[in-house]
Amino acid sequence: MEIAFRTNRLRRNYEASDGAVRDWGAEVGRKYITRINALYAVKNLQEVYSIRSMRLHPLKGSKRGELSISLTGKWRLIVTKGESEECITISEVSNHYDD
Repeated sequence: MEIAFRTNRLRRNYEASDGAVRDWGAEVGRKYITRINALYAVKNLQEVYSIRSMRLHPLKGSKRGELSISLTGKWRLIVTKGESEECITISEVSNHYDD
């Protein structure tokens, strides 16, 4: 799958795990890198839907048009579809159930 990053910080956090750990903590940082590696390994979004542990699902409300992938607990990787099923953009790492 072809992956783009919305910000340079998201890209750097993938390329250097210490940045991801610093920004989100050890557990979320490691899972962020693991999930992106898994996304690179698949061909398209249909394959991601078949990986149940990813819990890929569309978002509602103000996040309509974006997709969520489970990281840990309440933490999610928010992505948007590209022009084809083989392209996505990493938009953010979110604790979108935060109180």
